[in-house]
Amino acid sequence: MNMARLAVADGIETLVVTPHHLNGIYENGADSIRAACAGLRRELMVRGIGLGILPGAECHLVYELPEAINAGTAMTVAGRGRAALVELPVHHVPHGATDILEDILGLGVQPIIAHPERNAQLGRDPGLLREWVEGGCLAQVTAQSCTGRFGAKAQAAARTMVREGLIHFLASDAHRDYRRVPELSKGRAAVSAWTSAEVGRLLTETFPKALVRGDAVQSERLDEALAAPRAGRWPWQRRRSGPTMASE
Repeated sequence: MNMARLAVADGIETLVVTPHHLNGIYENGADSIRAACAGLRRELMVRGIGLGILPGAECHLVYELPEAINAGTAMTVAGRGRAALVELPVHHVPHGATDILEDILGLGVQPIIAHPERNAQLGRDPGLLREWVEGGCLAQVTAQSCTGRFGAKAQAAARTMVREGLIHFLASDAHRDYRRVPELSKGRAAVSAWTSAEVGRLLTETFPKALVRGDAVQSERLDEALAAPRAGRWPWQRRRSGPTMASE
């Protein structure tokens, strides 16, 4: 309940809960997540905490994932069957990652790459992330990476990815009611400072709302916002338009 209160205090209206799944330690199937969300909603209502709760999961990128999504045992974002949050290992990109992502796309489900800035390989060189985004994937950066909580390397990688138009969502990746808390405002401020207030709004409001409704994320709006001139910059300092997400 403390996490819910912290989220509301930060201005968050709705949370998509994303327990780990298929990472070799946790198995949180879709049915159990739905049941847990229903129980949490009831408890929040009893306590008078005005926070919306939607189901989701952070699914480890393993060969079994496409089959689990197709069978409905792996939870998609908000249970819409349109997008799935996918987590990579910390230190590398596993062999066959692109093939697995393509298999998920082949199901009509868009993979969302979770915190790519904290993956050592992608953090050094986001070229592969760019290929995935150009191929139809989306990506999500952690708010505390943007503020430096995960170190200078993760922060620098987050800044590069955001500025290059490779990031579509800003998430709290909250785990508890201290340190890794459900807070977006500081991360949004960092994103806005790196780019513009419009980009900050797209990553925290416009795109997440479309996602949980089951609508397509119009990433061309991100390209337009990043290409727009900012106060204090000369025209030749504008960012070139980045990759456009394939339609769902």
